[in-house]
Amino acid sequence: MIRKSLATAAVLGIGAVMLLGTDACSYARTLFGNVRESVRSEIKPTFKLDSIRDQVDSLMPEIRQHMKVVAEQVVDIRNMQTGIAEKQNQLNNQKASILALRSDLDSGQDEFNYRQVSYARHEVESDLGDRFDAYQLLEASLDRDLKILAATKETLQANQKSLDSMMSRKQDLAVKVSQAEARLKQIQATETVNSLEVDDTQLSRVEEQLRELNRDMDVREALLETEGHALGRIPIEESVIPQTDIIGKIDQHFGLSVDSEILAELTSVDNL
Repeated sequence: MIRKSLATAAVLGIGAVMLLGTDACSYARTLFGNVRESVRSEIKPTFKLDSIRDQVDSLMPEIRQHMKVVAEQVVDIRNMQTGIAEKQNQLNNQKASILALRSDLDSGQDEFNYRQVSYARHEVESDLGDRFDAYQLLEASLDRDLKILAATKETLQANQKSLDSMMSRKQDLAVKVSQAEARLKQIQATETVNSLEVDDTQLSRVEEQLRELNRDMDVREALLETEGHALGRIPIEESVIPQTDIIGKIDQHFGLSVDSEILAELTSVDNL
């Protein structure tokens, strides 16, 4: 099955080269780039943020391994310092013994007694030579240990700086991830609000129902007023219709109006 797929792909590739010529590779790269950008654009920001957070968390094993290296170097330095102190003490003791034997040889004697044992001069000189050779070997070893200690301290200092930098950068990344998460939530909230669509039809329907309700209440109020008139209630709400002096209007129109003085006298006589 695999061989068949490979053969099919090879045939398609050869066909593309034959049809498109030297531009086939360029077209293929462009197509692959477009597909990759399309796939990348479809990845949600939340997924990208989770991926970044996982990568930041995955840095901890590497940082812990670096911590282990630094801890081992700290222990090695302590052990080397202890060994150097011991060698330094041995050198001091050997130096004291060498100087003591040399002082004895300066006396010019041919025989020496140490712890009730007698030694010839040549024996003391031979022992002094052996002691001095051992002293020089120990001194060279101590010098090497001091150089190794100095180099280890420099390496430890560099590793500690690197570890501090890694921890600082990781913490900075964690803070930036938190900031990006907060920003993404804010953007998502804004997008959610902006994406809300109000149904105009529903609003219109509610407004129409409200108008119908107000009309129904108007009708009920008018019905109550009509029922009040039918029951013989005094229509105090109605305005008084002014009376019209039709006779006065006719007299004024035809010049039949009576003089005001005569009208006053007639009025006084009537009062008697």
